[in-house]
Amino acid sequence: MKVAYIQNRVQLGGRFQVTFEMTKVLNAMGIIPDFYCYRHRLTLEDIEAHYGASIQLNFKPIKEPKLPFEWNITRFNSDVNKHVQGYDLIINSNNTSLGLDPSLNSISYVHYPRKARLMTGISLSKLLDIGRDPLQLNALRYRWHRKVGAGDLQIANSAFTAARFEEQYNMKIDGILYPPVAIDFKQSEKISHRIVSLGRFSPNKRQFEQIIMMAELREYELYLIGFKNDVDYYNRCAQAIKDLKLTNVHLIPDASEEERNSLLTSAAFFIHSLREEPFGITTVQGIGAGCIPIVHNSGGQKEVVPFEELRYENEDTIPELVCALEKSDRIEELRASLQKHITAYDSASFRDQFKGLLEQKLPKA
Repeated sequence: MKVAYIQNRVQLGGRFQVTFEMTKVLNAMGIIPDFYCYRHRLTLEDIEAHYGASIQLNFKPIKEPKLPFEWNITRFNSDVNKHVQGYDLIINSNNTSLGLDPSLNSISYVHYPRKARLMTGISLSKLLDIGRDPLQLNALRYRWHRKVGAGDLQIANSAFTAARFEEQYNMKIDGILYPPVAIDFKQSEKISHRIVSLGRFSPNKRQFEQIIMMAELREYELYLIGFKNDVDYYNRCAQAIKDLKLTNVHLIPDASEEERNSLLTSAAFFIHSLREEPFGITTVQGIGAGCIPIVHNSGGQKEVVPFEELRYENEDTIPELVCALEKSDRIEELRASLQKHITAYDSASFRDQFKGLLEQKLPKA
């Protein structure tokens, strides 16, 4: 069987964690998939070092044109069509089927529909956004993209993402498959005033805002763990710590799995600040490590953290929330309930469900 992944740019993170577990299933079936992309920032050695296990796949970069960010995504779908003819199955991780040959037999794993991200109204600033989508011309293409190919199985990573997809395409999603999360952490003694945040350094992850709030939580220690992809933003965060004279905030860039797990399992609280997070793999990891999560009251985080008392609207309220939770007599009850809740996101459960999708989509021998 010939299987190909497609995604314009590939790096470590939530999307590749899904790919990693998918590849485990394919490899167990004797399939070594090809991965078509414009570029990738990882090797098989990087993957093994990060995830603690090896997989077999072949990266197959194709020539990347110089285009604005949004055009790059859909141009990739058009460019990759000629490379994937003859494959038994295509697994699309590009968050859109716009430009993809509708005759392909495919599974589109939708982390969040690209169309939904763009259809938020046009403003002058967006019209002049040369780096992403000048004059919103690619956004207009999405406006007229209202259906996907009959052989393109659309699978969402959460009920929130499924709802956004259905709003944009006026069609029922084919299924929901929550992302795989390794939650079998070796528990350790908690440090009551330790807070951890996990995610690549990026403005939308709002590490900068988390740093600012720590001026009101000086008796607590915040550890910001993440990939140092955006060096300028990372440096901005480092400068804010220096300017505010915060000795209780620690940046942990590109942490090893051992260092990450040690901090997660020893922390009392986990904070995740992305707005409209489609799912939130890192939040599940934090819960699995025994942390009490504090998350923004939006997106798929409502599914991952079903207790309103653990969600906030604005970072200004987090210090008060942290202090209240520390004194709460419900904290152990919340921790136990959350631990039970996240069993639905276990990696083994993901692999079983994904294998069922493969059996549905792959030609019978």
